[in-house]
Amino acid sequence: MNEGNNYKAKITTARGTFEFEGSQEFVEKQVEKVVDIEKNMPAPAPERETPAERQASNAKSKASNGNSGSKKTVSTQPKMLPSLVPKDQIAGLREFHDEKKPDSHMEVFAVLSYWLKEKLSVADVSIDEMWTLYKVLGIRPPQNLIQVLRDAKSKKAYFDAAQGSGRYYLTSIGETFVEHDLPHAPKKKS
Repeated sequence: MNEGNNYKAKITTARGTFEFEGSQEFVEKQVEKVVDIEKNMPAPAPERETPAERQASNAKSKASNGNSGSKKTVSTQPKMLPSLVPKDQIAGLREFHDEKKPDSHMEVFAVLSYWLKEKLSVADVSIDEMWTLYKVLGIRPPQNLIQVLRDAKSKKAYFDAAQGSGRYYLTSIGETFVEHDLPHAPKKKS
């Protein structure tokens, strides 16, 4: 657009929107630079939403749905992995779980992850593996599987996150807990 001797240009790319204003020569030079950058450099990875942005987005979504008073969180649906546990291993899984007698979902996750690692060489887990094992054992799963993994990581240090993959691996603390602290010693009556 030309307003007298003042030129304007607006370019939108994967890196953002660029606007230039000035002499024709200046604007053309800037446009060329942007075009060259786009040709010679790969597009940047999409920015990840920060927790604060996600919370704000969720709040807007709840407000528009009329559910602003509800605290129920929506999480990704787990997938059943039918080939995770071979049929001849199911009895061993059930026996190991029953022998260890975990008291909480965090403990169950540690026990199941330990079994997967030792018996099937599965080094890390996601909500899909946990969902599948709960179903195989016929145990009622927690409502928010990923939260159990997060809590087991932050509160007990049983797990650590595999970088950016949504997967978690059992730490040495988690392994030691399963090997030595389960089943829990009987509580003494006072």
